[in-house]
Amino acid sequence: MAVGLIALAYVLIALLAPQDIADYTAIDTSYWRETDNRLLIKTSYEYNNITEVESFPESLGGWKGYDFSYSERVYETLEADILLSRAYTKDRTLIWMDIINSKYGKSFHDPKACYGGKWNILNESVEELHVTGNKSYLTFSRMHVNKLELGNKENPDNKQVVLYWFMFKRFNDEQGVTMIRLSAPVRAGTNETFDVMKEFVERELFDTMYEGEVSEKTVGGNLIDRYGGLGIILIALLIGAPVTLIMFDPLTRFFAFMRQY
Repeated sequence: MAVGLIALAYVLIALLAPQDIADYTAIDTSYWRETDNRLLIKTSYEYNNITEVESFPESLGGWKGYDFSYSERVYETLEADILLSRAYTKDRTLIWMDIINSKYGKSFHDPKACYGGKWNILNESVEELHVTGNKSYLTFSRMHVNKLELGNKENPDNKQVVLYWFMFKRFNDEQGVTMIRLSAPVRAGTNETFDVMKEFVERELFDTMYEGEVSEKTVGGNLIDRYGGLGIILIALLIGAPVTLIMFDPLTRFFAFMRQY
């Protein structure tokens, strides 16, 4: 009976598991747990692979990219496994982008703390972006990002807008966590700067970083969709085998008991 129960549990787990379970990457506003803001996606690059990250396009639409480096102290503080820093420019507009991958939580200490020395946080919020969830069918998904509005402590007229979000594999801790951080100096106005950054993500960056939304269809559901009645029969057989084992043991004991009388 115990063998049957174990077998049934494995069958049910397999049938109810998402069919693309290995491809699940969660985009979220938090890195240590999933929130209601999460979006499940397939990535175009393995962000824990330095070679793939360094091959990230330097041109995105009309935006031209230029790599830059921070001071050595920043790298020592972050202790990141991978850190790509690139500035994208278009029509005299500038957006800095950081791709940071690490297996250490301290590499992702609250980004608000990073700006505490020189910057005042004027406003913080979670913003919703409308992104292409499937390039083939142009269906749109909601992506949520953290937004910070910053003012320089020494020069209040010097302001920045920062957007950041996290990515992690749902079922593979070995991949670590990746943070994407965008920042841009405010020139015309805070809202105008955010609108430019929003358009950059929605029209250029998202489709480059991600392939499309992951289907949450289960393995069992996929069998039925592909094979119809044959898929239903196959599922019935898979479930029926351990159920038979579970029922066989009590029946065997019952008949053995009856033979004694």
